[in-house]
Amino acid sequence: MGHPPPGPLNPAPAIRERDGVVRGFEPDYAVPPGWTLEEALQERHMSQAELGRRTGLSARYISRLIRGQAPLTADAAWKLELATGVSARMWNNLERGFREDLVRLSEETKMTAQLGLLDKIPVSAMVAMGLLTKRAKPVQRLKEALAFFGVADQKAWEKVWSRNLEASFRNASPKPANSGALAVWLRLGERRVREIPSEPWDRGRFREALTRARGLTVERNPAVWIPQLVAECARAGVVLVSVPDVRGVRAKGAARWLSPDRALIQVGNSYRWSDVFWFSFFHEARHILDETKRPIFLNCSHRAPDQDEAEERADAFARDFLIPPRYAQRLEGLRTPDHAQEFAGDLGVHPGIVVGRLQHDQIWPPGRGDRLRQPLEWAIPHPAP
Repeated sequence: MGHPPPGPLNPAPAIRERDGVVRGFEPDYAVPPGWTLEEALQERHMSQAELGRRTGLSARYISRLIRGQAPLTADAAWKLELATGVSARMWNNLERGFREDLVRLSEETKMTAQLGLLDKIPVSAMVAMGLLTKRAKPVQRLKEALAFFGVADQKAWEKVWSRNLEASFRNASPKPANSGALAVWLRLGERRVREIPSEPWDRGRFREALTRARGLTVERNPAVWIPQLVAECARAGVVLVSVPDVRGVRAKGAARWLSPDRALIQVGNSYRWSDVFWFSFFHEARHILDETKRPIFLNCSHRAPDQDEAEERADAFARDFLIPPRYAQRLEGLRTPDHAQEFAGDLGVHPGIVVGRLQHDQIWPPGRGDRLRQPLEWAIPHPAP
């Protein structure tokens, strides 16, 4: 009959596994089990009429089955096993593979109209990070991108990622230049969540965790305080993850609810100083304490805190939690690094936090007292995406 490429009785070297993983060759056509049936009949010198007599299947059904116009039912597969010696399991597998390929080909056709999504995401950066393959045709690349983001099509991507980011930056000026890169960064954090088990959300326990976290600021070794901080948060139902920057965006942090009883705080790992990290952490913690329904809170260079009340509250919380207002009035009187260090001892925080506040409030010029600040090098290895 001049069928396209080899059927299952004469397989091509590459095999497409039916476990959801594609390995090697994936044809741009679907092979109906009827083609294999026709080959089997030819090998056995059996006519369609004879097959009908041996199986009780109608001539019309057999003819349509061979042309790929009728489904191969489980009952027919059983009868074909007895008549041809080819197992019913194989016939059923051929039918399932055929139907899967029909759906795949139909969806790939639809995807050609969705290739514009690739212009909205940082494809080259994702390839460099190993999130997309280096060489792929546009439709295959789109499939990889959709799988990475955990959505079925461009419409779903817009709903889950683009609109949520628009809501997060509804008051920001200017608007973020690369929301696609932000979406990649957020998705990386979302994927890392599965690595960290956590208890259900407990507001009181999280408050206690924040108090203990403040005490961790005096610890100089990140290999000590980072695991402790992650564990403290997890016991309160908050997953804390650190995600490297994605080319095109420098995000400081993000907070969101993954479910009613599980929250996520995501931070970047390019902080130069530990005091900046701590401020960002407590900033995001406030968003979690608010238990707001806003989908994502993002803290990065694009936001304009004076235009966003929630961000102002988060900044105030972090500022006052680290250095309570009743102590802040003493900041103006700090003249030397020794004064700052003594003041930090009274507060029970790392002196770098005091210096960072003095510089931020322009009481001290940039660079003054930096010897008291702690350079932050992330000591916890992060798994590949």
